[in-house]
Amino acid sequence: MEMQKTMYYQPAPPLPATLLVIDCTCKPRLIPLRGSMTFGRLYNGELCNITVQSAIVGRHHGEFVYDDSEGVYYYIDNNSLNGTFINGTKLEKYNERGSRAFRLTDGDILRVDRKTLDRPHPEAVIMIYCTSVRFDESWRIFDTQQLVNITIGRGENNVIRLTDLAASREHAVLRRSPGGWTLFDNNSQNGVSVNGRGVQGSAHVSDHDVIKLGNTTIIVFGNVLIFNNPKEVTGNLAVQIVRKTVDFGRKTLLSNIRFQVDSGDFVLILGGSGAGKTTLVKAILGDGKAEGRIILNGQNLYENFKSMKSQIGLVPQFLTLRLNDTVKNTLMDIADIKLDRKNYSKEDKLRRINEIMDKVGITKLQNHLIGQLSGGQKKKVSVAYQLVGFQKVFICDEPDSGLDAASRTQQMEILREIANNDKIVMVISHEPDDAVNVETGESLFTKVVVIAKSAKDNAGHLAYFGDTQGALEHFGVKKLQDIMIEINPPYEGGKGLADVYIDKYQMMQRRPHYE
Repeated sequence: MEMQKTMYYQPAPPLPATLLVIDCTCKPRLIPLRGSMTFGRLYNGELCNITVQSAIVGRHHGEFVYDDSEGVYYYIDNNSLNGTFINGTKLEKYNERGSRAFRLTDGDILRVDRKTLDRPHPEAVIMIYCTSVRFDESWRIFDTQQLVNITIGRGENNVIRLTDLAASREHAVLRRSPGGWTLFDNNSQNGVSVNGRGVQGSAHVSDHDVIKLGNTTIIVFGNVLIFNNPKEVTGNLAVQIVRKTVDFGRKTLLSNIRFQVDSGDFVLILGGSGAGKTTLVKAILGDGKAEGRIILNGQNLYENFKSMKSQIGLVPQFLTLRLNDTVKNTLMDIADIKLDRKNYSKEDKLRRINEIMDKVGITKLQNHLIGQLSGGQKKKVSVAYQLVGFQKVFICDEPDSGLDAASRTQQMEILREIANNDKIVMVISHEPDDAVNVETGESLFTKVVVIAKSAKDNAGHLAYFGDTQGALEHFGVKKLQDIMIEINPPYEGGKGLADVYIDKYQMMQRRPHYE
């Protein structure tokens, strides 16, 4: 008789997240979050995990709490004397323990300061929560005391010259003004934001404000600017749709859709006819805004559409490469389309395609004709073709439509490889079970989003979000495409169980967590 073993719950390891911390020492520090950690003032005998030098920070000021059930971090202010501001709003006391837990997303700005943020305390502290910062990035401190105009961009004549290829050659200007600075966007390709809000033309910038342009973060801290020398930022996409309506609000198409995906995710979107798949895609693209937020790397797409529209886009159904052209010329052609001539010289474009060829592993093939390449080499060129621009999220509406089984698998392998390059790829497909690793038979998808149309309000709701194995178990099926049979109405050949699975998923989300 076999001995029965007691199985203990083992939480998943915390997802990688980082705090950029700046206190009165004016030296930026990158602190990795490794599960729940405490935050407070550096003081003899105190053992907070994250400490700062500041007289206005409490000994046990706050806590970063990791929720392993959702893989997210929350912040709680421990009813500190001076409190904590997040994105400009002070956390209010909730109970005797502290504030209500605030769910953190990439780019959130935490600040301990005076009540009037436009008149910072000399010992104020800024912390930026990041899931896209790399530890091999360098941070620089630039003294502004003798300057009135500070030009920023990649061009050699700028006062602050960036190596960030996502920045324009003459991206922006900071001009000193009474009470702070004025930031001007020089009609840049990817725009500028201050404290997460897009700049339309110009904006006032105060001490301790955070400026984002391209992949670069600039923090105004007294008489200095602190900025990074970034590599290409990875993606983190949070979809938070309260509802999407038409006919002046009389008809609801989508309701209560909330999920988050990360760089490297290959996401399948499933849903019956009229459930709202295309409506969801349009909302994520910003083409048909919904009530709610689409957050990419800490910035709201709807508030920063100019600077973000090039980061989320549709992918053509199937890329046909010209067989009589070289790999290098093929990539240069797409660089001419995706990289604006005003902001990118020929040398810039060559530098970008050289980076991509090296990343994908096709540098040695650059002078080969496409027609001379093997099938696997052509796939790599197709991946490089999509990576030339600075798009972080790729959305594909039925990219396998009209293709035979072998071509469907090939197309999905290309899209999976794009995701492997620190991108997010989201796909609507009616043949999801063809997207498999030909050697292992495992699904290429890392996440599944299922939208089902409720009979209660005739709107699309989230019936499932999670990994592929969890999707099969949730719906009790052996194939992904069989999920449609479960949720489609009888007149479309289904079992009509949409509301059963919507309710089942909502019950899963109601388990206790930090909110």
